[in-house]
Amino acid sequence: MSLIEKIRDRQGLLMVMIGIGMLGFLVPYDAVMAMFGGGQNPEVGEVAGISITAMEYQNEVQNRRRLGFSGETLADEVWKDLTEGAVLSEGIAALGLTVTDDEYQELLFGTGKSDYLNRAFFSNAQNKQYWQQNFSAMLSTPEGRASFMEYKNLISDKRIREKYDALLTAGVYTNSLEGKYDHLAANKKVDFDYVLVTYASVDDASVDVSDRDVRSYFSAHKNDAEFQQKAGRDVTFARISVKATAQDAAKINEALTATKNAWSAATNDSAFFAEQGLNYNERSLTRAETETNASEASFFEAQEGDLVGPYRIGNMYRLAKVTGFTSRPDSASCRHILLMPETQGDEAELAELKTRADSLLRAVRRGANFEDLAARFSDDPGSKDKGGFYDFFPRGRMVAPFENFCFDNAPGSTGVVETQYGYHIIKVEGQTEPVERVSVAIIEQAVEPSSETVRNAYQSASEFAIGVTDRESFMAKAGEQGFPTNVATDIARNAKTIAGLRTAGELVSWAWSAEEGDISNPILADNTYVVAFLDRVKQAGEPRFEHVEEAMRAGALQEAKAEKLVASMVGSDLASIAAAQGVDVRNSGKVALKFPTIRGAGAKAEPVVVGTAAGAEIGAVVGPIVGENGVWVISTKSVSEAPAKDDFLSEQTSLLARARGAFPQRVLNAMLEEEELQDMRN
Repeated sequence: MSLIEKIRDRQGLLMVMIGIGMLGFLVPYDAVMAMFGGGQNPEVGEVAGISITAMEYQNEVQNRRRLGFSGETLADEVWKDLTEGAVLSEGIAALGLTVTDDEYQELLFGTGKSDYLNRAFFSNAQNKQYWQQNFSAMLSTPEGRASFMEYKNLISDKRIREKYDALLTAGVYTNSLEGKYDHLAANKKVDFDYVLVTYASVDDASVDVSDRDVRSYFSAHKNDAEFQQKAGRDVTFARISVKATAQDAAKINEALTATKNAWSAATNDSAFFAEQGLNYNERSLTRAETETNASEASFFEAQEGDLVGPYRIGNMYRLAKVTGFTSRPDSASCRHILLMPETQGDEAELAELKTRADSLLRAVRRGANFEDLAARFSDDPGSKDKGGFYDFFPRGRMVAPFENFCFDNAPGSTGVVETQYGYHIIKVEGQTEPVERVSVAIIEQAVEPSSETVRNAYQSASEFAIGVTDRESFMAKAGEQGFPTNVATDIARNAKTIAGLRTAGELVSWAWSAEEGDISNPILADNTYVVAFLDRVKQAGEPRFEHVEEAMRAGALQEAKAEKLVASMVGSDLASIAAAQGVDVRNSGKVALKFPTIRGAGAKAEPVVVGTAAGAEIGAVVGPIVGENGVWVISTKSVSEAPAKDDFLSEQTSLLARARGAFPQRVLNAMLEEEELQDMRN
């Protein structure tokens, strides 16, 4: 089909887009969006009759980002907090769950425990120390106190949820009778001989399965749990690579070489960077940190002022200037007493604090116990209970005057330092051995595709999208042009990633607004242009026959094979039945009721077969039995009872651990389903 014909086919869509564009010149944007059901604050979800607006959702995401949270899962965490909070708020209020001020202080600065706090802030000793210092510092300014309260609200909400989950979990219990039955199921074992004819061994052509049989099987099994489907989309997509070419890399190298020549002639680095509009990073590197690249390893042999590069590391080109050499400790430890003013900027109060600080310093130098003084006088809740001690911390962790004193003075030194938090009486406890470092200024540029390379990739993707009409032509043309393809199934409305793509938001939005058989325009994802074909639109609940036809045909085929085998597997003993079927009589070994997988009989467990064997008369021929792997005839040889015991605590404990695992989330998922959670984010 020619390009002109394709455009004719889509002229209706083209006219709509032109119309919307013209409307945009004449009518305010908000009014246009309202006309199409997308006003200023549309709903993005609903649960338990409570609407969640786009503004509410995005404001909370931005609040979290302002507090320093980031990452691809942040938006989903906010969504989870909003929707689950709506469902749980009434129950939490009825239980009276709160976090008091004293409890919150204990969580931050004491021995209080919170899984969320430990995960998000206190993941290791250094992070805990860093955040405790930050939380303390926030209390010294009005802006800081506002941030402190935002953190408090978030952490308290998370802690209340932990308490609620703990109450739910504590309500799960297993009794001794359950432990007893678990013991019996695991230790009562049956040994039997069997004849098994597997479904796989029966030729499909030997049984007659009509389309009507498949439809009948579908009617009987469409409501089975294994066939119930969630709302989703299935897509096939082709990738058209957008990668930097060798020519793109050469141009970047050439540009940095020109920058090097200009930089070498410059007399003032700051003026040069400002004039050129360049950004640079200042780095301090050890020998070990430069060993992986030959160009950077040469830093230590260069002279101050030497330029090195351009050189390539991974997907980056770098140009570096050596600015100095040092030998200094990497980390230091100290004790300190913080005297914090109640009113920021009050000169009289600061003067009084300075006098107190000098007095405490004299006491320290006369031999007073520093730990005792810190416990009595320090205003730093993150360290006062540890005698003012801060374990080894790297440069850049503390405020500059505090850090400089700890690194620039020998262990054992004491002194008073002023920072924005107040006055610190400091004693340097220790320093690591000095390490040689080189300081460099680095200009860095990623090796990225040029605009020409991107245009060429987009043109290829566009021509591909226009040149296909159905899935068959889609796959054929992708193969001809060497475009790799992926299939993603059961794509949820709010999915951010899908099989084969890390950043799939735009593709997911398209899939949920398109119709079966539609072909997308090129979509940029993972630095690749993607053209997608919408294979299926799946609604929640009962599946459409055409979506599960293969599975239903396989089920009907297995059912027909089972009927055929049941009719043929008759006889008075296993040997004659086996001979008639052309198989051997085999032995199960000792099989427990709890673990009914039989050796040599296939991967699927056979609970009906094992249960029948355990209850059968010794030596009797029983069957045929329709099992998971095939049709069976069995003869029980022996049944060994479970050892007698009076205490089933170990079984109870094991059952309890399994029952409690993720129990609160399972309860909540059921509540969200009952309250008809709707996720309309795209």
